[in-house]
Amino acid sequence: MSSNGGSGSSFRAFNRGRTVNASVNMAIEDATSIESKTLIHGESPGEATERSTDSLISRTHGHLPPLRRLAYGVGHVFNDMCASMWFTYLILFYHKVIMLNNAFAGLLLLIGQVTDAVATPIIGYLCDKIHFRYGRRKTWHLVGTIMVASSLFFFWHCLPCDHNKDLDFGWKVAYFVPFIMIFQVGWACTQISHLALIPELTEDENERVGLNAIRYAFTILSNLSVFVAVWILLKFIHSHSADIGPSDEWIFSGTALGVTAVGLLFALFFHLGTREPSTIVEQRREIECGRRIPWYRWFLRPQLYLVAVIYMCTRMVVNLTQLYTPLYLVDTLHLDKSSVAIGPLVMFVSGFIVTLLLKLLNKYIGRYMAYFIGLVLLWGSLLWFYSQPSPDHLYDTKKENAIYGATLLLGAGASTLLVTSLSMVADLIGCTVGSGAFVYGLMSFTDKLSNGVAVQIIQALHPCKNQVCCPACASYYRLVLVSVPGGASLVALAALVFLIIVVYRRNRQCRDVAPPVCVRNPPECKREGSVQFSASKSCSVDQSLENAADEEKRPLLTAPS
Repeated sequence: MSSNGGSGSSFRAFNRGRTVNASVNMAIEDATSIESKTLIHGESPGEATERSTDSLISRTHGHLPPLRRLAYGVGHVFNDMCASMWFTYLILFYHKVIMLNNAFAGLLLLIGQVTDAVATPIIGYLCDKIHFRYGRRKTWHLVGTIMVASSLFFFWHCLPCDHNKDLDFGWKVAYFVPFIMIFQVGWACTQISHLALIPELTEDENERVGLNAIRYAFTILSNLSVFVAVWILLKFIHSHSADIGPSDEWIFSGTALGVTAVGLLFALFFHLGTREPSTIVEQRREIECGRRIPWYRWFLRPQLYLVAVIYMCTRMVVNLTQLYTPLYLVDTLHLDKSSVAIGPLVMFVSGFIVTLLLKLLNKYIGRYMAYFIGLVLLWGSLLWFYSQPSPDHLYDTKKENAIYGATLLLGAGASTLLVTSLSMVADLIGCTVGSGAFVYGLMSFTDKLSNGVAVQIIQALHPCKNQVCCPACASYYRLVLVSVPGGASLVALAALVFLIIVVYRRNRQCRDVAPPVCVRNPPECKREGSVQFSASKSCSVDQSLENAADEEKRPLLTAPS
């Protein structure tokens, strides 16, 4: 029995070795085919091999050309400008302009968030599995851009209301829902495909932080452009009233048209300037990495759940503060309607400045300490919001304008939290780029669903049931702006502590099993003692996922010749 078992295992090992060798040989044959094609265009085999190798090494170690980084960075501008309008002005628009009550306004946002939440994992899975000649990521990005462009204007302008000013609430909701759903599915296509490109473009951790920082810098610039446009329209062009009302509808619908035109230009630049790595290179990379993880096995990783909680709470902090800060300014502090643009403008200017420093910050103090600094900045801003005196106790304009100091702190903290959490997701994916879009889809699922449910609960608990705003809403928006993001940040802190413990134990076991041997990314060898996901890629402690990869490598050494 012992002899039969040994021969059986040797035979299975030999077959596994043949399978892995076949995969490597297929990749080599494909590369040889590409090399032979270059001869037709007058390039020698040596030059083609050298060019291919240089390209692979360049992408592996993250030395992306500046123009390539810029092209990637602007690929999410259209989505960012749309999201700026969605999270900053949607409740305000439906509540004060369309005159929907709190429940219906919250319902529309919830429908959009649930649609996005359901779509993102499905899109992520399809984005990983379906290949196109144009590129699997860029194709989905293009589809999403078309869907967003074709639907954005229509849920910022009530066409039936032009013919019937007294249209029932139910008919208004029925009109907006289809366009919101088309928009959210398209938005998810663009977001997931764009995020999934980061692990494919580079393996270097610092370069990934850099790409996330560039991406978020353009997110801030996109938000700034929207806020500046709305501020100019409200302050100088349509300033006959201090309050926002139905007569301001054209401001939001006109802004939506402008966002569509500008966003399409940036999307074109992204598609022209971004070169998606070929499938052959991705397969070779995953074979060398030894971590081709099927999508369903991600659910066996404890890090997935902890990073998902951190990302979800971060998004709740960013989105809910962006959503309720304008309402806090106009209904709690009774500032001029131009404050709904000035407050977010200050917030995102400070966030843009911080993003310029985040790459160095993550490099020298690590992901987790950078995230904690973001939490401290956030808590400072929330305390400032809570302690701001009510309008009856404002003695001068300086005290009234002091609130913008809180928005400055909020912008710095939110930028730090979001960029760092996105970098944690990229670290979690590592070199398993074949299922990267699915992981980003899972993260987005938790983000969209939690935000939608939170907003619906907040709107359902609103004290002003049948009015746009009553005296009780002043204290309510103060409570919401402080307690909900503050609670989410505490949950994120708890998840961060557990994540540090889990990853530290994994790295410690990894060093006890075997010393790390870094073969693909030498800078990571210097960080073997740091508490990072990729501190030791060569050894495997997560047995449920990585033993299969190790077993596939051993037959190459033990199989008979």
